[in-house]
Amino acid sequence: MPTVKFYASLRKVTGEREAQIQAGSVKEVLQRLSTDYDGELRRYLKISSILVNGKNVIHMKGKRTRLKPDDVVSIFPPLGGG
Repeated sequence: MPTVKFYASLRKVTGEREAQIQAGSVKEVLQRLSTDYDGELRRYLKISSILVNGKNVIHMKGKRTRLKPDDVVSIFPPLGGG
C-alpha cells in the first residue's frame, strides 16, 4: 500500500505526518484523501505539488501516474513568502 507523506500546513490539516492509502494511481490517492479528510484538505490538494518517490508527477503521467505498493507519495502545499 503506498505511503502518503504530508508536509507543512497539510500536517496541521490532517493531524498526521503520513498515511497508508490503498490506491493504484495518484488520482485515486487524491480521491481517497478528499473523502477521508475534511474539506480544507480538498482545497489544498488542488494547488499542491505531488511527488512520487521524489519525482514530480508533472514529469510523469500526472494524476494518471500508476503506483506500486512500496511507492511514497509526497504532498507539498504551496509556500509563500516575500
